[in-house]
Amino acid sequence: MQLWNFKALLLAAATINAVSAHTAFTNFFVDQAPEGDGKCVRMSNVIPKATDPIRPPTSQDMACGVNGEKGVARVCPAKSGSSMTFNFRDWPDGSQPGSMDKSHMGPCSIYMKKVDNSAADNNAAGPGWFKIFEEDYDNSSGQWCTSKIMANDGKLSIKLPTDLAGGYYLVRPEILALHEADKTPADPQFYVGCAQIFLESTGSAVPSDTVSIPGHVDMQHPAMTFGVWNTPKQISFPQFGPPTYQSGSSKRDLETRTTQLKQTIGLKPANCIIENDNWCGLTLPSSSDEKGCYASSQNCWDQSKECYASAGPVGSKNCKNWESYCESVQQACKSGNFNGPPSAAAFMPAPLSRLAVPGSGNSAASSDNTGDQTGDSAKPEAEISSPTASSSGGDDSAKDGSVDTCGSNGGLKTIAEQAASLTSENYRVGVNLMEGNQYHPRIVASSKDPDPDGFKRADSISTSIDQKHRSLGSAYFKSAQWSPDGTSILVSTADHVLATHILYLVYLPFPYDSPLRLRPYSSHQSPEPVYATVIYPSYTLQDPASALYLASLRSLPIRLLSPFSPSLLASYPLVSKTTEEYIAPHSLLFSSHDPKTFFAGSLNLISIFDINRNGEGPVERMPTVPSKRTKIVGGIGGVKGIVSALNMSSEGILAAGTFSRWVGLYDAYGRGGSLGAFDLQGDISGRQEGIGGMGVTQVLWSADGRYLCVVERCSDCIGVWDVRGTGKKLACMRGRKADTNQRMGVEVVGNELWAGGVDGTVRVWHGLGKTEGLLDPTWEFKAHDGMSSIHLEFVPWKK
Repeated sequence: MQLWNFKALLLAAATINAVSAHTAFTNFFVDQAPEGDGKCVRMSNVIPKATDPIRPPTSQDMACGVNGEKGVARVCPAKSGSSMTFNFRDWPDGSQPGSMDKSHMGPCSIYMKKVDNSAADNNAAGPGWFKIFEEDYDNSSGQWCTSKIMANDGKLSIKLPTDLAGGYYLVRPEILALHEADKTPADPQFYVGCAQIFLESTGSAVPSDTVSIPGHVDMQHPAMTFGVWNTPKQISFPQFGPPTYQSGSSKRDLETRTTQLKQTIGLKPANCIIENDNWCGLTLPSSSDEKGCYASSQNCWDQSKECYASAGPVGSKNCKNWESYCESVQQACKSGNFNGPPSAAAFMPAPLSRLAVPGSGNSAASSDNTGDQTGDSAKPEAEISSPTASSSGGDDSAKDGSVDTCGSNGGLKTIAEQAASLTSENYRVGVNLMEGNQYHPRIVASSKDPDPDGFKRADSISTSIDQKHRSLGSAYFKSAQWSPDGTSILVSTADHVLATHILYLVYLPFPYDSPLRLRPYSSHQSPEPVYATVIYPSYTLQDPASALYLASLRSLPIRLLSPFSPSLLASYPLVSKTTEEYIAPHSLLFSSHDPKTFFAGSLNLISIFDINRNGEGPVERMPTVPSKRTKIVGGIGGVKGIVSALNMSSEGILAAGTFSRWVGLYDAYGRGGSLGAFDLQGDISGRQEGIGGMGVTQVLWSADGRYLCVVERCSDCIGVWDVRGTGKKLACMRGRKADTNQRMGVEVVGNELWAGGVDGTVRVWHGLGKTEGLLDPTWEFKAHDGMSSIHLEFVPWKK
């Protein structure tokens, strides 16, 4: 299971990689030897913005980036005169190829600063920086420095000075992208980061021509507005910043050094057996009895939690390996093999590849792209392989760390595969099994202790590595949502807890002899009631940085959270213009057209936010009740009340329902005008059918975008409207047993509707849009003793 380090906006959390087209310094090589992703590198802790430029360039972030004043645990050694190769990526975790967009043309430079301790905090911004390398436009090749970096798979290689005094340094690559510099206002974009190194040197040079960062750049300098789009270049690029340091040009210490300083800070622990970012997995305590075995297992899980919590934008790939190791330790204890711990060799990542020997000189010139441990052609660091595995590839079936389902493993499948499938004859839904034309659901996993009379035994399979979140108490679940990749379940409880079950590591045998006990992987205790949640549409554990969700809380800004981070990742305030109080949306929805955009529904208002704008309000407010002038000139009357439900069709039509029983439609992926509105209180057929309704809780589109299903609280019917055809109500799927104010979930699956009821029964109607009038359920099954809400995720499955 690849969890986020957040990251998570988490770390893994950055890499929302919604910030694609920018760039970040993620890792480096010393004399062609890889140091590993994120190791000894100060990077942004705001994952979705990890590749954003520094704004404003006058902030302290200009020194080592966002969070750049926070030192990391590791310090990497380098010798005087060594080559250093800096790697830049558009996607910090290397999950997608590319270093930056080709439009990002401009110069690059490298700075250094001598410090007492490069792993210490608060030593980046300020004086002491000196430049050791710079390159702008190369007239001979017609390329900018950034263009050379792109051509070299994101790599920039330089030589460290040979005469500097030994000790601890920060090394700072700087890229200046000028593609927006000639606009009004000018927008020169700086991308920076810092490597923490210990320079092994017998030299004594101390550069005297140093500058302060921020402050080394005059924003009024002609370079800040230089037009890179002029072809051919009409004038030479005006250099900026301090002069470049040349070995032998600085003053010397009075003391002649006869011995070389030794590194004592930021060293790799002697008992470190696996690394991720700046985290080390340490050798587990030995054991010879059951108590010692489980203590060793707990130690492993505790370290696993620390790994995910510490992971940065480059991801938590090796945390996944460590977690697999912890599972093997735990399994040994369960099997009675108390002498341990077992060897971790089988769970180690493939060795990192070296760079090919580069060309001579300080330049962004060629180096072979096979050297980057997470480069496009090298085997990702995340993959599990045997100790003798090569870095050239391996069996694709194990790339996600899952069990090979074609071998002699008893037909084991991941929950993601088992969650459900929609085929012509056989399929699974949720964790219930259905076969052939007769449906026979059966519980295979539950968050509740199973009935001992119904099953032989219940294995307690915890999806959590956090002992503090092993139980959600007795509060009822208000909602449960599958993640888009079918690996996680987000639940909201009545006592304001948001909990995530990570199911990717749970392998269920087929057939199922007994149900498994599911426990939350992590949870967030909210200070206020939770009104709405929505999962990021690109959520996948293969990119833990994308494991994100939004939550709307009473009297607070909208929150961005991750199951892999205990902290708030970002917030988006929605403030009343009249009372200046926070507005808590009752509905949230990510745009299907642009995943960085999300919608929030509140009283007579749909607000549109940009997820990349942490701390900022909506980029657009769309009142659902238009002004009097709009109605006078022929506008539509609008949608009145609290917008309690939002959904977008495959054709980009946004549907909005309210607690006041109105439904409105908006074109252009919710950014255009109103297409119409209808009042459910005027639905005569509903009153005749005696099915009523007390406010919309859900709106769902059919797959083809023609039919709109409207779900209400205190209603026995799900109304189906022919939006693209007649524009009228087509059918009522009755008998769902939902006479409650609680939101009872409904899902569209192909041409079927699935709905939960207050009697704990799930009912299914076939033929969505095919039949008019009152329609009874096609089939049903008992899912719980109490109320049953439903959220489905279908994944291909074949026996």
